[in-house]
Amino acid sequence: MKYLAKLFAKRKNKLEIGQIVVISLVFATAILIVITSLVGYAGLQARSHRQAVGREKGISIAEAGLEAAIWKLNNQAGYTGESNTTYGEGTYTITVTNLSGSSKLIRADAYIPNASNPRAKRSIQVTANIGTTNIGFNYGVQVGDGGLTMDNNAIVNGNIYSNGNIVGSNGARINGDTFVADATGSISSVIIQNNSYSHSISNSTVGQNANHTTLTTTTVGGNVSADAISSCTVGGTAAYNSRLSCTVGGAITTPNTSVPTDPPSIALPIDAQQITDWESEAAAGGSLGSQSISGTTTTLGPKKIVGDLTITNNSILTLTGTVWVTGNITFGNNTTIKLSTGYGALSGVIIAGVSGSSVVGNISPQNNARIHGSGTAGRYWMLLSQKTSTSTAAINISNNASGAIFYAGSGRIDVSNNGGAKEITAYRVHLNQNAVITYETGLANANFTSGPGGGWEIADQTWQLLQ
Repeated sequence: MKYLAKLFAKRKNKLEIGQIVVISLVFATAILIVITSLVGYAGLQARSHRQAVGREKGISIAEAGLEAAIWKLNNQAGYTGESNTTYGEGTYTITVTNLSGSSKLIRADAYIPNASNPRAKRSIQVTANIGTTNIGFNYGVQVGDGGLTMDNNAIVNGNIYSNGNIVGSNGARINGDTFVADATGSISSVIIQNNSYSHSISNSTVGQNANHTTLTTTTVGGNVSADAISSCTVGGTAAYNSRLSCTVGGAITTPNTSVPTDPPSIALPIDAQQITDWESEAAAGGSLGSQSISGTTTTLGPKKIVGDLTITNNSILTLTGTVWVTGNITFGNNTTIKLSTGYGALSGVIIAGVSGSSVVGNISPQNNARIHGSGTAGRYWMLLSQKTSTSTAAINISNNASGAIFYAGSGRIDVSNNGGAKEITAYRVHLNQNAVITYETGLANANFTSGPGGGWEIADQTWQLLQ
């Protein structure tokens, strides 16, 4: 019995020990599972945290890349993007897509720590627009104090504003309104289709209304308001204070208590700072010596040419940016100058000469030179001379050369031999016989690039997070 009792006790002890071992194993397994889960959770949280930090760093790196891209667009000619540029704890790649001449899509892809083995990647994009300046050419011809001379059968299809006198000749015609400024401003020997405004007018024909202090030897189809009228024919009403040998078809008012005031002098539309900005924009594209282009097709711009630019013999020149020629410009022999389609909605500029020079800055588009815009309606080339002398022409347009805006704020423009233009602005203008200026209404709202001071900038509300 004692033996059986001992055997039973041994078996019971072994059974209890086995149970304890099993229970211990179960608890150990459970604890191991919990520890493993906690370690895994901690690792997951750590990875998640690293990824979150990486994503935040990625956005910072991508935005730094965008800022660098904007700077390079404004300061490095021909910038089109870059790849795997190191910045901080990562790298970025910039892709630039042209939307138009004044708009680009810029994408920045940032990688932490690099593109080949990224822990995090962020992609953002923005639209960048180039700063522009609006220059309102509101008249077919605008003239400074030097005034306007019109020879036989010269025609302006559009309005004229002149700070100096307008003197016409046989058949000279203005198909629009005509303004001459100040108390000495006068109009003589011109056929004016619409209305006229100046201190005095003589030997002219006005199709609509005439508003002057004195009106002499003039036929007016509409109404007249003046201080004194003489040797005239008025189809409509007339208001005046003195009258001598005038026929008036309509009602008469005398005395005239509302004698017209003289139109004020107005500044020409481009200031010196704007020209300096355009010069800087051209120079940012690099410099060349004098260029002679003959019988070929080529592109140019933005570029500063230290010397002269000559284009002849059926050449075709496409301008891709602002060009500044420090010397003189000659277009001749059936040449074609046009804007790149990349200009889109913008107009372009060619500058001749240097500030303050009375010697250089001559522009001569002759012999059937054709100057075109970008193909978008209302977009033009402006040829601008900085020449200060009026003893010789700063710009001489002849032989059917046409199609551009011509500007000589301190010089003289001559148009001769059937030459023509879209618009002319100068200190002094001389339209020789048969010259024709035909104004287009789009010139009242012409947009040009405004130089590096108003260069590429991120458009509002275009920031996008892609990834």
